[in-house]
Amino acid sequence: MQIKKGPYGYYAIEKFDSPDKLCTYAEEVIAGNKTDFYLPPITENFGTGIMCCYEFSGYLQLTDPEFSVFSPVKKTTTRKTESKNLSLRRKACGDLFYSFAKMLDNLISPSCIVLDPNLIFTDPEGITLKVCCLPLKSSPDDLCIAALGASRLEELLNCDFFKGAVTEDERNALVYSVKDNNESMFIKLAGIIRGTDESFKTESKIEVQDESSTKSVFTSLSKKISKTKIDLAISAISSVLSLLSLKSSFYFPCILLFALALLVLLTTLLDNKRKLKNIGKTENNDLSIQRSSILFSDNALATASENNGKNYTGLTSGKLSHISDTSGINPDYSLYLDETRIGSDCFVADIVLDEPQIAPLHAVIRQNNGVFCLIPSKGSGKTYIEDSLVENGKSYEIKIGQKLTFGDISFRFTT
Repeated sequence: MQIKKGPYGYYAIEKFDSPDKLCTYAEEVIAGNKTDFYLPPITENFGTGIMCCYEFSGYLQLTDPEFSVFSPVKKTTTRKTESKNLSLRRKACGDLFYSFAKMLDNLISPSCIVLDPNLIFTDPEGITLKVCCLPLKSSPDDLCIAALGASRLEELLNCDFFKGAVTEDERNALVYSVKDNNESMFIKLAGIIRGTDESFKTESKIEVQDESSTKSVFTSLSKKISKTKIDLAISAISSVLSLLSLKSSFYFPCILLFALALLVLLTTLLDNKRKLKNIGKTENNDLSIQRSSILFSDNALATASENNGKNYTGLTSGKLSHISDTSGINPDYSLYLDETRIGSDCFVADIVLDEPQIAPLHAVIRQNNGVFCLIPSKGSGKTYIEDSLVENGKSYEIKIGQKLTFGDISFRFTT
């Protein structure tokens, strides 16, 4: 990405040679994110490609000397103010890391998050963070915390901005959790840094096991517990025999029995640790595939199903492509919800068309089992299907390729 100064502010810019690389769904999620960490993307066509811009006017780069722990130009502040700012910065860091994991619940791959310290921005006090997230199409395999990239995260955390707010052990643990694809560990660390226990709630996880898989997990756990008990019993018996041998002055058998007890105990602990680690990896892989099943194509899901032994179905979605000459309207809008509201009121509508002829809630498009229906809202707004005026308040099934017009703004409906 490049940083440029425009007539109205400063921008981070990324150019793509093909518009097909952008994901409309991701663009809408990032632009409407509730965390306020992600700068809204502004996409513009240029030639045959497309340009993605992020305005960061009023913010500084994390690499600004002001935030260096060795900075000779650091502003002088009272100890109380500096301590308060550092506490707020630590919470902001924890919230940011937590948002990285929560992006997965929005079906956005962490690989799209720009982690270059020069392209992450903060206010002059260093207590607000703004990040660029590219609305790119991604692979189903990238819907996991490992897609964040351990080396990218490590480079970011080594920035002076984080050294005062996040301890070295926490930084190392965050990098390790990404490298090991341990999402629960990453969320737990983010919770520690942000100073809240909300991230430990089980509702932050997506349950992906069915009844049969749950039964098999309980069976494997019972077997593991039984084997562990046997190993511990052997270790205890060996220890008792070792003490009896020592009491009877049989030193050689004592040493052998003690070594056996120690070996069995260490082997049991290491085996349990390895098994728990494998279970965690399996859960993370299942979680990634479950998320992928909502968003990606049947071909991608078929491969995941074969590898995992489970059946997944993709999300049925439609698309409205802008075909009129109205300016200021996005070229495409995704219809991925069961009910998509169209109107001029940004607090009511999912697709906002800020034009005089558009009612606050102009129309609703509903989908049920792949069937899409258009329902114009009761009011003064006019809605057309193939240039034929339709009656407000009634439901009309719409087909692929049909032209839909809201006021004077026309779209082509596709899937």
